[in-house]
Amino acid sequence: MLDATTTTWAVLGGFGLVTICISWVLISLLRKQSIQLAKTQAQVDTLSSNLSALCAGVAGGNKRLNQIEKCNRDLQTRQEHMEIHEQNDGAYGEAIQMVRHGATAAHLMEKLGLGSNEANLIVMLHGMKETG
Repeated sequence: MLDATTTTWAVLGGFGLVTICISWVLISLLRKQSIQLAKTQAQVDTLSSNLSALCAGVAGGNKRLNQIEKCNRDLQTRQEHMEIHEQNDGAYGEAIQMVRHGATAAHLMEKLGLGSNEANLIVMLHGMKETG
């Protein structure tokens, strides 16, 4: 039979060996978890960087879109002004042609809806020159 001291040392040695094995398994698991955590952190960093780049791109795109929309509104306004101007010029151009063919201010007022001052001015500027 074994004496009590030997048995105690054997039991303690067994516990020690079990403790070492468990510690080794835990350390191995912790290393694997640490490696996995580092990989996950690298992925998060990459995704964060990509998201920042996308946000910057969207902000730049919005700024450019706002510039394009403003330019479009300005062009529409210019076009409307030009169309109005062309309409007025068209009426005046027609009035000038009519005066060159002998139309009177009263005729311009009646046919084109011009005011008397406008009609008289066109007749004065573009009417037939009388030679005398």
